[in-house]
Amino acid sequence: MASQAEVIAEINIRSDKVAAAGCPKRSPALFALRLVTLPSLEFIRTYLAGGGPFGGMEAFRKAVNNWAVEFVSEAKCYESAHADKEKSIIESRDFG
Repeated sequence: MASQAEVIAEINIRSDKVAAAGCPKRSPALFALRLVTLPSLEFIRTYLAGGGPFGGMEAFRKAVNNWAVEFVSEAKCYESAHADKEKSIIESRDFG
């Protein structure tokens, strides 16, 4: 079983690959809809493919990790499409 730090690193790597592949510019409302539905559908798909309740904790763990990858990927796409880059640069300079 992987440690929590290894799982988080894996989620970050997988979501970076998805976000780097290209994120189309969408309306914020569509991003919000995708942020709720896509991870939930991925969780259900992975959980049922892993055997559902008969798959035990391993099926549940895998489904939660895939949910997190989908959620973080969508959040990174939203951030890259709608973030105010000037504001974050100014805030990072003020912080240091």
